[in-house]
Amino acid sequence: MLVVIALTGASAIACGKQNTQAFPNVSASEAANAPDLSLRGVAFARTADGRITARGTAQHLDYRRAGGLLNADVTAMTLVPQAGSQLATFGLLNLSAPHVKGELQEKSGNAWGGVKVAATRGDRGATEAVEYRGELITSEKPVQLSGPGYVMHGNGMVMQADGSFMRLTHGVTGTLHEAVEAAK
Repeated sequence: MLVVIALTGASAIACGKQNTQAFPNVSASEAANAPDLSLRGVAFARTADGRITARGTAQHLDYRRAGGLLNADVTAMTLVPQAGSQLATFGLLNLSAPHVKGELQEKSGNAWGGVKVAATRGDRGATEAVEYRGELITSEKPVQLSGPGYVMHGNGMVMQADGSFMRLTHGVTGTLHEAVEAAK
């Protein structure tokens, strides 16, 4: 989701300050609280070293330059993990959340309203809300995970954003299944 923050921030800075005189029916208090940039039907792609690293959409996105604040609704993003990284074993990661809020300068954000992740390997995850601070992703809400050979439930989660570490917390339950016979 921070990819959306970065792209939106760059667009907002490029667009400059909004001209409230162009909208004479807007009160001064409404103009003071209005975002610097408001977009509908946003689609983005992020590239690094000539390859797409993420792409996504947001139905509605507001950006405030002061503080680098971002609000987005109905968001979806696909991450393309770098080959050889911890996340690469999962394949493409599809993330979605009805609501996302972030701060560019702080490298932080929240997603809520039903956060979901699905990997091409078959792994799935869902929780009501997550928080991102620096390189750490956390949740204090119930988390459900499933994938090839496992089903897990916890009442919280702590995870490194690069996928190198993840721990379910507060009353973890689950089952591990033996590998399905591949020889059949």
